[in-house]
Amino acid sequence: MSKQREEACAALLRQARMVVDAEGTGEAALHKVKDLLVGLADQRTSLFPSGDFAMPDAQGRNHILALEDGDGMGLYLTIGLPGKEAAPHDHGIWCVNAAIAGREVHKFYRRTDDGSRDGYASVEEIGEVMVAPGQGMAMADHAIHATVVVGDEPAIGLALYGYALARFPSVVWFHPDLSSVRAGVSRRAEAA
Repeated sequence: MSKQREEACAALLRQARMVVDAEGTGEAALHKVKDLLVGLADQRTSLFPSGDFAMPDAQGRNHILALEDGDGMGLYLTIGLPGKEAAPHDHGIWCVNAAIAGREVHKFYRRTDDGSRDGYASVEEIGEVMVAPGQGMAMADHAIHATVVVGDEPAIGLALYGYALARFPSVVWFHPDLSSVRAGVSRRAEAA
């Protein structure tokens, strides 16, 4: 990794940590973190030249840029090939994205059942955001979203999560057409 990119990513983590420690992870704080991430992504030519990052063989790939020690945040460069989709899911932790190149649609959902039946869930779409160069999105803990890469070029972006991917809580996947839900295995116990 270039020294300049390493320093810029470490600075972003420090700035994001200051916001989160001072203001929490509510909508206003995550919007500030999103603006920081969009600013970093806007330096795409000098910090994130495409030749520095391997393209995925299929669908998508994450490249680690910076990780906080312990139970901290993780910053990644993400690449999604055209047409890559992710069904509605809940990371269990907040996330902020900003685009370097390409376009990715994020559709947001709200759970409409009370969660009392195992394997059953109903969700409804409540909005969407296009993440493209100069734009980003932020979502709070337990927000539900789905993604799709649109257009003919890969979506290359930055993703900042409240925990590093290796320490993610259980990701919950929703299938709106079948009114079903399933939870993945938490990685937090493995990483401890």
